[in-house]
Amino acid sequence: MNGRYRISSLKTADLKKAQAEAKRFFVRALVEAETNPTKGTRSKVEARSFPAVGKAFIESQNIKGKERRYNDDRIRFNKELVPFFSTKEMTDISSADIGELSKQLLASGKSPATTNQYLIVLRKILKYAADNKIIPNVPNFPRVAGRNTVTTRDYFTQEELKKLTAAVDELARDKVKVRGVLITQELKHLISFMVNSFLRPTDLRVIRHHHVTVKDRPEEKSPLYQHFLLLSHPATKTTGTEVVTMPAAYRYYQRLRAAQVKRGYGKDGDYLWMPEYLNRDTMIAVLGRQFRAVVKHAQIESKGEKHTMYSLRHSSIMFRLTLGDAVNTLSLARNARTSQAMIDKHYASRLTPMMAVDELHSFKVKPKKKAPDTAEASEAGDVVDVAVKNVIAKKTAPAKKKAAPAKRVKASRPQSQP
Repeated sequence: MNGRYRISSLKTADLKKAQAEAKRFFVRALVEAETNPTKGTRSKVEARSFPAVGKAFIESQNIKGKERRYNDDRIRFNKELVPFFSTKEMTDISSADIGELSKQLLASGKSPATTNQYLIVLRKILKYAADNKIIPNVPNFPRVAGRNTVTTRDYFTQEELKKLTAAVDELARDKVKVRGVLITQELKHLISFMVNSFLRPTDLRVIRHHHVTVKDRPEEKSPLYQHFLLLSHPATKTTGTEVVTMPAAYRYYQRLRAAQVKRGYGKDGDYLWMPEYLNRDTMIAVLGRQFRAVVKHAQIESKGEKHTMYSLRHSSIMFRLTLGDAVNTLSLARNARTSQAMIDKHYASRLTPMMAVDELHSFKVKPKKKAPDTAEASEAGDVVDVAVKNVIAKKTAPAKKKAAPAKRVKASRPQSQP
């Protein structure tokens, strides 16, 4: 309208109401254009400038449920794309300009992967302009030179986790504050809970007590393994599937909630971590600063390592890969709200052959052969499935001719791969 886009939310999910509101919005736009044609209008040059078209595209992505994508694209657009193309019209942007942008981003220290993220946003803006007949077509994009390395995820070993929790005890005992916020035992509960629950740090923004369900396993004899948690918090990055925790998470959750009840929190609608911070961005920032202080105090980082709160999630997955008994990576990936490809690319990249010596040296257990004419002949072919504790009897072929029982030879376990 008058050389500029008019955008408005209809504020309803009902189709008929949306249609009626869209008509009213269109009529209002016509009336404003006729009664005050200069108000809020831009020249054709301004309307076709990169900042104007780019902003229109970014705002069109502000959709409920897609807030993360909208914020990421908006930040990249304002940070690098607007300054570079601020004086350009959409029709003036060429492949050479795009190549110059990628060179500038790489020269400023950005990795090829990060540079590609900026180019993806630029490509979407240009496609939006082409779809709206502002430009005839999308220019060709140059290939970003450079080696895209796979990021290995640093994690904590069991010994490092002991040092980490001990550091929290020391700092809490000494009443140490980080930017005015006291370090408490809740941080210790957080560390242990995350290692046993596969959570991302971003999940701490949204998870509340009513997202936590206690599940029982009465068949377990040890009280340490009779309970676990089922987490059903909203998705913060990928899918919103339920998450099954390790049994230890139940114990740390009980301690956390008891501590929060003493502070007046712990209700179903309260957040699990730092419920006093209603601004969850502030909560994540405060928690991150405290965690970095604990890592520094524990003195567990080696050269080239970088431990963040994400390292707790990495530890959780690595412990299942290294300590679990033949863990199915598909089940692990779905439970951790990720994919098998991501586990293989980032987490399993830390695995070494020495971590799986027992698995590599293992052999299938062969059932002992028994003569068919003995009293135990009917059970000679039984196969015991340890996983489900069922016994499945095989049919034994009848002997053609009765023969003397063969001498039994005690089989020895092979010491090397056949």
